[in-house]
Amino acid sequence: MRSICITLLSVFVSISVFSQITTDTTYTNQWNTKAKAWEQFHRTITSYNNSLVFSELLQVNEDSEWINYNYKTYYYNNGQLIEEFEQYWDNLQLKWEDNYRKLYSYNHVGNLVKITHQNIYNGAYFNSTREIMTYYPDGKLKEKDVQKFDEVWTNFLKYQYYYNASDLLIEENLAYWDENSWDNASFDFRYTYDEKGNLAEKVKTKKTGSKKKNITKEEFNYGDNGRLEEHLISVWNSWKNTWINKDRALYVNSLNGYVVSMLSQNTKRKEWINYYFTEFSGKKEAVTGIELVDNMAFSVYPTGFGNKATVEFTNPYSELYYIRIVNEEGQLIGSATTKKDEISIAAVNMNKGLYFVELQGSSLYSGKFSIE
Repeated sequence: MRSICITLLSVFVSISVFSQITTDTTYTNQWNTKAKAWEQFHRTITSYNNSLVFSELLQVNEDSEWINYNYKTYYYNNGQLIEEFEQYWDNLQLKWEDNYRKLYSYNHVGNLVKITHQNIYNGAYFNSTREIMTYYPDGKLKEKDVQKFDEVWTNFLKYQYYYNASDLLIEENLAYWDENSWDNASFDFRYTYDEKGNLAEKVKTKKTGSKKKNITKEEFNYGDNGRLEEHLISVWNSWKNTWINKDRALYVNSLNGYVVSMLSQNTKRKEWINYYFTEFSGKKEAVTGIELVDNMAFSVYPTGFGNKATVEFTNPYSELYYIRIVNEEGQLIGSATTKKDEISIAAVNMNKGLYFVELQGSSLYSGKFSIE
């Protein structure tokens, strides 16, 4: 009988640090709906050198023990990030194995112009995806092209960015590559701000010709001190012609304005159900800002007598993802694209062993699973 070990989530935070060498820990708990209690899920131990992150260790809690999952090392040149190197923990051989890396390139004025994603198998590097950025003359981001590698580089996504007179991003356009040209249908993101310049709302619509269809809406609510307290995500219900709540994040700030915790919830039968709880009290340095909640949890399991692999993942924005499954020899087992949160991929020879999963959308997520 085959069992499967599933993977993790990713939570991205932005922080400010002031001392030369520091180490801090962020803890994330997962809600147990049956026991109606929080359970330790994972922790991230981050190390800094002169305010720059130089390593991140992610550990998952299993049977009240912290088990290594992955380890990232960051390399810089004159303060610019040039490489992000990721390793995964081999539970059988009890050692770190090379897994993934990102290579960063900049132009002559220091703008990031390319990120190349590569898998690592048996010491060899294989291209996966890359992001190519172009800028307006004043230095604001103008366009980002995402390409995937299947024997040759091919187009996948194109983002275009537009700003107002105050240099605030007000519109973002997303198009998908359709074999030989950019698809006629595209997606628009409209940004609105409050009187203080804080982002108040972000609405995603699908545009086909002259027709527009609402997809998702994000709302950002702030306290009297101007700190973000709630981030609400809604989806459009075309039958009821209204927005329906889907996900939200609730932030707690300390008296000096630092974020100390983040509660992620989603809806079930019109009620808010706890999902994840991240606390920053274990940090030796204060968290001064948190990016948009970016909880990507995904699991993979074989179906159809091993001829298919079903991937389930969180997709609150109904985003298009390109999904790849690769074995430990670097061979592509299966791939597909979807805008849903579950898909079955035709897979070949999914026998016992270690596999890698990539989800490429506006961001790229990677993880591993094993069949035993």
